[in-house]
Amino acid sequence: MPPKSDLIIHSIITRMKKFFIYKTVPMEQISELIKREPKLASFLDLKHPFTVRIMPDHYQCFIHSVISQQLNSAAVDSIWNRFVLNFKKINPKAVVKANTEQLSAVGLSPQKISLIKKVTYDIIDGKLNLKKLEKMTNDEIRTILTKYKYLGNWTTDMLLMFTYYRNDMLPITDYGIRLGLMKLYGVKEVTEKLAATVKDKMAEYSTIFSFCLWRINQGL
Repeated sequence: MPPKSDLIIHSIITRMKKFFIYKTVPMEQISELIKREPKLASFLDLKHPFTVRIMPDHYQCFIHSVISQQLNSAAVDSIWNRFVLNFKKINPKAVVKANTEQLSAVGLSPQKISLIKKVTYDIIDGKLNLKKLEKMTNDEIRTILTKYKYLGNWTTDMLLMFTYYRNDMLPITDYGIRLGLMKLYGVKEVTEKLAATVKDKMAEYSTIFSFCLWRINQGL
């Protein structure tokens, strides 16, 4: 029988994974990307498809996206893991019971706590329904969500990508995306012209292209 500590770690990892779904990107989509941008061929493994991680639960994705604001992936994972360990369930009814001290203890800043509390209260009160946003356009969703203080375009873009599954997303303000573009095109900065050109070229493949840029930046 494995040591108790190993069982605890296994239990924690299992619980973390339940919030995510891992989807394999079809090779035909990668091939289409390379047709649109041949430079990608030098960075991607064309023999093995890669997976992307999405979050089907809109509220959990909201929490994860807020945690991710202006942090690197290691810091995000650390705070998310503590958040998961401190809440038996991650839903509005569970989170609304948490006080500021509890949320601060997992590593959230005062601004992020304020945003989480405001959105959670509005969901509880029926002022906001994340599920109903599914039927709206990207711009309509942005208009509704960016009214909240500390919830800007970047956080909205993460929700559009990871829980609303929009296929035309290229979050150009994301640091990892910009670094990926710089590596791909061998440039020192991402100009508005370059961003617009790439966005127009990728169109409905922009989200998958974004996943590729993150991989390029991480050296995967």
